[in-house]
Amino acid sequence: MLAIIIWILLFMILVLVHELWHFIAAKKSWVKVLEFGIWIPPKALTLFKDKSWTEYTLNWLPLWWFVRLKWENPHDTEDFLAKDSFISAKLWKKIIILFGWVTMNLIFAWLFFTIAFWKWITPLQVIPVNMVWYSSESYIMPSYDFLQKQWFISWKIEWIPVKVEQIMPWSLAEKVWINSWDNILAINEIKIDTLTLSKTLKDYIWKEFMITYKRDKIQFKSKVKCPDDSCLLWIMMQQWWKANILPIKFSLWNAMTASVHEIKAETKLTIIALTNLWKNLLSFNKDKIKSSVEKMSGPVWAVKVWELILQEFWIWHYLAFGWMISLALAIFNILPLPALDGGRALWVLIQAVFFRLKPQFYFNIENYINLVFFVLLMWFWIYVILLDLYRFWGVKIPGLF
Repeated sequence: MLAIIIWILLFMILVLVHELWHFIAAKKSWVKVLEFGIWIPPKALTLFKDKSWTEYTLNWLPLWWFVRLKWENPHDTEDFLAKDSFISAKLWKKIIILFGWVTMNLIFAWLFFTIAFWKWITPLQVIPVNMVWYSSESYIMPSYDFLQKQWFISWKIEWIPVKVEQIMPWSLAEKVWINSWDNILAINEIKIDTLTLSKTLKDYIWKEFMITYKRDKIQFKSKVKCPDDSCLLWIMMQQWWKANILPIKFSLWNAMTASVHEIKAETKLTIIALTNLWKNLLSFNKDKIKSSVEKMSGPVWAVKVWELILQEFWIWHYLAFGWMISLALAIFNILPLPALDGGRALWVLIQAVFFRLKPQFYFNIENYINLVFFVLLMWFWIYVILLDLYRFWGVKIPGLF
């Protein structure tokens, strides 16, 4: 329960930073702000109005904050085309109102990571080499090879066979009927142990391979194919080899530089993840689509991770995970897709190019497309939440899982 409450508070703060920039940028650009809303309508009550007649409201659905600008009713020509309407603002002012919060987000992230690296922090997770086809150079979510290059890792190795303790639902291991306490012996006749398993699997990303495992005294062989971005069995196993992760700690100047590197690395991770997601969803390949959907996670997963962080780490790690999510959401939100800030900016540019046509024409088309995509986005969001509830809390949804 504590993790849920803290997650909601942190999420609300992240959204507040986002909406606050829209609010401040609009005010400074002399665009009328009709409403600054806490939570989502329907409206519960009006808290107060400021000198410019901006209404501050409290609403019933406790999800996030919002800013409503003057321009959203094309039938009211007087307001829609007024000098203080968003639709009448200059192009550069519109872009600042829509995208200026990205700059604020980056500044806050840079400040936080600078302090974290200056004081000290350890990675939240070290990514196995077979989890992704690329090397992660993030200090918060690094690959093993990156930590080795940076001299932040040392090894203590003892050989041990791969004994399965637990398998995840919908995993590759489940597909080939591997059970708990089975021993995995070989990948394509290559003998493996806990240390070499991930290195061996990395060579079979988007390839078919034979896995050999033993149950009691009987050996089984099964074929399975990895998706195109990872090759994970998704199993829990006992490991007698240990990676000793050293604290990430720099001088103040180096921490400032490392913070810039961290933002670049996390941006790259997010872009690669989104690119793979869209590529697979638009491929019309059933296996690729299913693989992408199975890897998606949402707020329920975030709560689960935060709960583990609260148990295992300290406040810097908790905030680091929050800023990772914040950066990922920022990158997603600037994509030129309907219902997102990037989509609105795209229509602003279209309007600027074809300026001779009436703005009401663009607004009606944009509003319709945004509504359709918003409904689809909300449906998709609900599905991911239900999927997370099934995977992480065992909640069975009739007709879905």
